[in-house]
Amino acid sequence: GVGAAVTLTPAGEVFASIFGDSPAQTEIMDRMGVPIGASDTADGVTITADAIIGDTYSYAVVYSIARDDGQPLAEDLTPLGGTDGPLPLTFDQSDTFVGMLGGSHGTAYFYDADPADNAIQYVEMMTADTPIEPGTATATFQNLYLRGKDIQDRTLLAEGKWKIRFQFDFPDSGVSLDAGQTFQLNGMEATLDGVTLSPLSIQVDYTVWEELVWDHQDQADGQMGEHDREQSYRFFESLPVTVNFTDGTALDLSGNGGGIRPEDGKTVCQKGRVFEEILDLSTVESVTVGDITLPVEAE
Repeated sequence: GVGAAVTLTPAGEVFASIFGDSPAQTEIMDRMGVPIGASDTADGVTITADAIIGDTYSYAVVYSIARDDGQPLAEDLTPLGGTDGPLPLTFDQSDTFVGMLGGSHGTAYFYDADPADNAIQYVEMMTADTPIEPGTATATFQNLYLRGKDIQDRTLLAEGKWKIRFQFDFPDSGVSLDAGQTFQLNGMEATLDGVTLSPLSIQVDYTVWEELVWDHQDQADGQMGEHDREQSYRFFESLPVTVNFTDGTALDLSGNGGGIRPEDGKTVCQKGRVFEEILDLSTVESVTVGDITLPVEAE
C-alpha cells in the first residue's frame, strides 16, 4: 500500500521489549538491526513492518498492527496463558517469504510493546539450516481474529489480505569459531563442522559418521514413533551445547531446534536458535559442544 511518510523507529527501540533494553543491548540491536517502515492497509487496519535484525542463519522481524481510526483492535486482549503470555490473536495465514532454501524453524507471537498506544506487535523469529541470502522479503497476512481458549473459538477483527515488500538485508555481527574437531556422540564418531555465534543466535553444524535410518512405517500416521524418537535423541537432541560467560555463568542450549539429514552413509545436522535476550559477545568466554570447548574472541 501507499501511505504518508513514516518516522522510522530505531531497531534497538523496536526490539527492546523482546530481547532486552539495557544500554548495551540497545546499542547492539541498533548496530545489527534495520528500520523498515513499509506497510499495507485492509479493512481499516494497517500492518507495518517496523524493523528487522539478523545474522548468518537467523532473523527476527517485528510488525505493528493498528486500526486507522485510533481505536484498539479489540476491547479485551488479556493473554490466554496469564499476564506474560502472548496476546490472543491469530491470522488465517501469516508468512514472511525471504527466499530461504532448505529447512527452517522458529516462532511467532503477538504482544503489546506500548500499552499507551493502539498498536499491537507481531514478531516472527526464524533460524535456517543454510546461510540466509540478502534480497527482497514479502510478508503476507490474511484475516485477523481474536481467539478464545479453544482455537476454533475466534472472532473476526479485520478481513482482507495485507502484502508488504521490504529489503531483506542487515549487517551480520556473527563470528565463526574454530571448528573441525572430532568427538564422540553416544558411541558414534562425529565432526564439528562449524559454530556461528552472534548476539542474536547460535548455529552448530556437525556430521555424524553413521547414517540415521528413519522408520517410515513409524511415521505413517504423522506421529514420530518410538524408534524415530530414539534415533532423533541419539543423533541430535542429546548433543550438549553451552554458552559460557566470563562471569562464570552458563547458558544451556541443548534443547535447540534444527535439521537432521541422512546422506551417503552419514548424518548431517544443524542445531541452532534465536536467543531469548541479545548477548554482548564481549561477555562470552567460550562455547562448548559435546566435550569440545571453543574460545570466543569478540571483535
